[in-house]
Amino acid sequence: MLPVLDSDSTNIDYPEAYQKGYILFCDLEILVNENVLIPRIETEKIVELVENYINENSKRLSNEINILDIGTGSGCIAIALAKIIKHAKITAIDISEKALEVAKTNAKKHNVENKIEFVQNDLLSEYNKKHDIIVSNLPYIPTDYIQNLNDSVKKFEPILALDGGKEGFELYRKLFKQIIYNDINPKFIIIEFDDTHSEIALIEGKKYFPNHHVSIKKDKYGYDRFLSISVK
Repeated sequence: MLPVLDSDSTNIDYPEAYQKGYILFCDLEILVNENVLIPRIETEKIVELVENYINENSKRLSNEINILDIGTGSGCIAIALAKIIKHAKITAIDISEKALEVAKTNAKKHNVENKIEFVQNDLLSEYNKKHDIIVSNLPYIPTDYIQNLNDSVKKFEPILALDGGKEGFELYRKLFKQIIYNDINPKFIIIEFDDTHSEIALIEGKKYFPNHHVSIKKDKYGYDRFLSISVK
């Protein structure tokens, strides 16, 4: 079990998931503390979209599917994919060493530590390994909007996992540039963004991947939430 951090759990705003030390994600008990963002139920859709893509494109994929999870946090996406997709080999990247400690603990808890390689890195800087699929749920809250978030979020969840820069899309622009520059050449990319960013997500997706299928996918509540980029 993860260590309990020294926060005032009697505070009415203190997140329940941190109080309990875990949250359910894709029916898996994911351990969390203040070093990682609390996984949201909307994000489970990423796992579903990847599974659907693999099922629909099995002929163009190799027997061993290489998946890259960028900004893994608690490791929830990588671990869920490792449990569901038996022939997947997953690399999970995060800039935070403390977040990776949580992710590694979760991987061991769910017996998938041998299927996931954890790497501490700033997105894809100096990283050029090939991957079939890239998934990412990077920070996407505009810097100036963070002060407007609920106290349960802005007081306790890591700012590093929330702040997406001036517009909230800066890290994704950086990521897209690195994917192209480092010639990682994935067949499928799926990212999560703020539900007000569908227009900018489409513009940037088509800008960096003009020869790909680029589309918006909705979350379980009907909000624009994911950018899908796939080879034609």
